[in-house]
Formats: sequence, C-alpha cells, structure tokens
Amino acid sequence: EGPENPGGKILQPQSGTYQKSQWLVVFCDECNLPQDDLYGTQAVITFLRQMTEQGGYWNSENKWIMLRRIQFVGAANPPTDAGRVILSNRFLRHAPVLLVDYPVEESMKQIYR
Repeated sequence: EGPENPGGKILQPQSGTYQKSQWLVVFCDECNLPQDDLYGTQAVITFLRQMTEQGGYWNSENKWIMLRRIQFVGAANPPTDAGRVILSNRFLRHAPVLLVDYPVEESMKQIYR
C-alpha cells in the first residue's frame, strides 16, 4: 500500500522501481474456473469487477484502497470445457474479449518446423 490521502490509501507501483508512465499488469489465468456460490456469483470475479469498476476496494479495516496505474489482464478457456463456467456480463462489460482458437494442423507444422 502506498501513501494515504483523505479518500483512503493508494495502491500503486513503487515510484523507485517504476516510472510514472509505467503500469503494473496483473495477469489472472483461468478466470472462469471459480464455481458459482450459493447466490450465483463468483467471489473472485466480483472482487476483480469491483476493483475495475470502482477503481479500488475496501480492506479488512474498512479503509478504501484506491488503485492507480494497475491493469488487469485475464485468460479463460471456453465455458464448454470441463469445469469452466460462463463469466457474467456485469464482469465482461469491462473487458474487451478476444478469441484465439487452436491452430490448425498446417499452422502447427509451420510454427514448429
């Protein structure tokens, strides 16, 4: 956690390590693995959505932690794969979705020549 201001604390890349123009990228793999809870939500995905949507989160001491220069990137398999669930539209509205399909045999031969 970084400096505190009237709105709460600020979580950001360390100024000694990163330049002011650089961002910290948090990669979240297998985003659609957490199963729905009793209320039909995924706690981890809801937390990511809150941090993205509101720019921060409430810590265990009920203090607001503001995120600055932090970007979230995620990867997921199709929901048709075993153990995967569909991500909610409330979460997906914050992220551009890009599908990278498995390469065909001809492409694989060209890649691994």
